[in-house]
Amino acid sequence: MINNLINVKIHFIGIGGIGMSGIAELMHDLGYLVQGSDLQYNENIKRLEKKGITIYIGHKFQNVLNIQAVVFSSAIKFNNPEIIYSKKNKIPLISRADMLGELMKNKKSIAVAGSHGKTTTTSLIGTILDNAGLDPTIVNGGIINSYSKNNRYGRGKWMVAEADESDGSFLRLPHELSVITNLDLEHLDYYKSKQNLINSFEKFILNLPFYGKSIVCYDDVNLKFLIKKIKTRKIITYSIRNNKADIFIDQISVKNKFTNFRLNINEKLFNSKRKINFAINAFGNHNVLNGTASIIIALLLGVKIISIKKSLLNYIGVKRRFTFIGKINSSVIYDDYAHHPTEIKATLSSAKKIGKNIIIVFQPHRFSRTKLLMNEFIKVLSKVKKLYIIKTYSAGEKKIKGATGKDLANNISKIQKNVVYLENEKKLYEYLIKDTQKRSVLIFMGAGSITKIAYKFVNKNNE
Repeated sequence: MINNLINVKIHFIGIGGIGMSGIAELMHDLGYLVQGSDLQYNENIKRLEKKGITIYIGHKFQNVLNIQAVVFSSAIKFNNPEIIYSKKNKIPLISRADMLGELMKNKKSIAVAGSHGKTTTTSLIGTILDNAGLDPTIVNGGIINSYSKNNRYGRGKWMVAEADESDGSFLRLPHELSVITNLDLEHLDYYKSKQNLINSFEKFILNLPFYGKSIVCYDDVNLKFLIKKIKTRKIITYSIRNNKADIFIDQISVKNKFTNFRLNINEKLFNSKRKINFAINAFGNHNVLNGTASIIIALLLGVKIISIKKSLLNYIGVKRRFTFIGKINSSVIYDDYAHHPTEIKATLSSAKKIGKNIIIVFQPHRFSRTKLLMNEFIKVLSKVKKLYIIKTYSAGEKKIKGATGKDLANNISKIQKNVVYLENEKKLYEYLIKDTQKRSVLIFMGAGSITKIAYKFVNKNNE
């Protein structure tokens, strides 16, 4: 696919999406003529335009005249005028996942999957390989702070890519090494049942070639089931809880902004039993696990330990993963992507390393997720001393009775009274300004539009 690129023009429908923008930019760097369309202007589009990529705001059939191929994201409906025109005129239509798969065919690839932590783990692996001089290609689901974008074009033989399980498309990505961080109840709007979700991850592991390896977290109950079940592929396990794992993590401690930990490595893995100390520039056991998965990949690729240690110490994270965005009065402000109870719990654990007075502004994401995990949301959010819940970000879903942000707030209020439901942004800011007078850790949390609300609050009060 990489050969004969002259005059091959590819159009991306929904190019402003995080996944689409990364692939579009990567293909531009490879030499393709790339353009795209989206409904709204955003930071991803701004980045692409700076590289000379033509962007159309709005979807029209005129956008795909004289195009050789059209790439579409899972968010695009089939009544889209650009899709309709492409079908009528027999222009090849390729899903985002299939285009990523085409790119991965030309490299030795590492696919990173899991319900949570895959974006951070992908960035960690990419950073380590880059610093080790392996010149990797990276395609990630979040903005990597060290690159200020979510992708990297490299001339080395390795590619590391985030594998999105939300629509089953991760099963179409060719790879010889994989990481699975965890397997939680997510995306049941697509999978319909827990068993279908688990079966999909089983297929993901079995898609490995016979010489491939999968790095799997032994602490996850659902993954533990798969580890015991699958006998035909090489699985390397890592754990904080279970010393029977191939790599057992202990001696975890926090000093300043670093988390220190030790890896106890089974002698069968690298022909010698080892105990190696590391430190990562991140908080929380979830980041220790993410770091451990990236270390295992790096060791398999022959990266020197001293180089791995340096990369972890200098790691500066992914945008919207507990990102510090400013200080107002006596309080520090963070922006975080957590939108699932497991992720919220991990973020709260990190926040407690910074301060005891934690304030959360939470925007629920999807009515279906809130309905399915209502009890889990109540359990984790009721432990927050001061909680604001704002209107649900629907992500295109229709409202479900009993599963709105207001319903969630009402249920939590039965357990603890320090929860406030607000739909008025101005009113929210008035509450928060008072809260910041006392030394606090304020976290804006969610996967929708809340990041804009967070930055607007910080910018407004730092003018």
